[in-house]
Amino acid sequence: MLPPPRTDRRWRPFAKLWHRWFGLLGGLWLLLLAVTGSAITFYEELDSWLNPDWRTLPAAAAGPPAPLDQVLARATEAVPGFAPGMIQMPSSADGTIWMLGRARPGGAPARIQLFSDPRDGAVLGWRELGRLSLDRRHLMDLVYGLHVDLLAGPWMTWFFGLVSLAWLIDHLVGLWLALPRGAQWRRALALGGRRRSLRRLFDWHRAPGMWSWPVTFVLALTGVTLAWPVTSREAVSVVAPVGGRLHESWPDVAPPVDAIGLDAAVAAVAPGRAGLHSLRLLPDHAAYAVRTYDPRDTDYQGRLWTYVSMTDGRILASRHDNGESPGDLFFAWQYPLHSGQALGEPGRWIVFASGIPTAGLVITGWLLWWRRRASRRFPRTGARGTAMPPGSA
Repeated sequence: MLPPPRTDRRWRPFAKLWHRWFGLLGGLWLLLLAVTGSAITFYEELDSWLNPDWRTLPAAAAGPPAPLDQVLARATEAVPGFAPGMIQMPSSADGTIWMLGRARPGGAPARIQLFSDPRDGAVLGWRELGRLSLDRRHLMDLVYGLHVDLLAGPWMTWFFGLVSLAWLIDHLVGLWLALPRGAQWRRALALGGRRRSLRRLFDWHRAPGMWSWPVTFVLALTGVTLAWPVTSREAVSVVAPVGGRLHESWPDVAPPVDAIGLDAAVAAVAPGRAGLHSLRLLPDHAAYAVRTYDPRDTDYQGRLWTYVSMTDGRILASRHDNGESPGDLFFAWQYPLHSGQALGEPGRWIVFASGIPTAGLVITGWLLWWRRRASRRFPRTGARGTAMPPGSA
């Protein structure tokens, strides 16, 4: 009587089929995400290098900060109809204030990013977000937009989430295909074969993927949660409660007619701007969200949110992004892990470098498919050195 077929042999053809077609169809998007993701790991540094007149002040130009109300007043004078949604403080002694908001610079509404001198509020420059331009003013914003949604809007962000989910599944499939049976697992980490042989090409596809697997697996997982925040929270809430930023559950109200100033809101939370990261304006909730740095922060962002009433300056509530449950903590780590900031500067360099093997996986995967296809169509062309190790796709 013949022994029953091994389960792994039964499912291996399906796994190879999945791995092959994900690489062929999803590889283009994965290559785009890898290249742009590496670039925006150092978004602030690269943008400051390209636009030093917007992002940095001369070393000898230090001085006391201007009132935030004055900074906002000068911004609204410089850009017609400017209404900020967020104001972020300088991240260094020679840094500038930058704001995100909406305006009508050419008569039509647009999202803009505006940079101000923290000493007197003078507007140093501004740019329209999502503009398709390769000039130095817009280059890093363009790269960021390509990574997030290809400048196509929320539906493309959803699609990128689907690519990340498929990539996450492919990590498990690829790992199973890459590891030889028995005690020969070290082969999956080694490079062999003759120069220009299919074996060498296969090893250059498999080994770098194995070396970078832990990092790229985390990037795929966090890519899903960041692209699909609502769906991800619903899934995780099945096993652990998941909260959210407090204002997200507050009902909308009419914006107050006589709102207190920005400086009064900041003073209620961070006197002297001590530990101040940024300020969010939430007129539909009649509140300011003052974000400050906290020892619990998992990245370079101020993760403690304190809400101040726009009508009378009362502190309404506060919450750290870490929340109070394992589900909250899980989501608090998603952006820090995706950006590498969870591990400080070494983590950012790891994420930056991970784009290289990811791009290499895509390119070597395409080359493998093409050469194997050519060897089947023209046997003599691919006859020499085409032997492939077990488990190859």
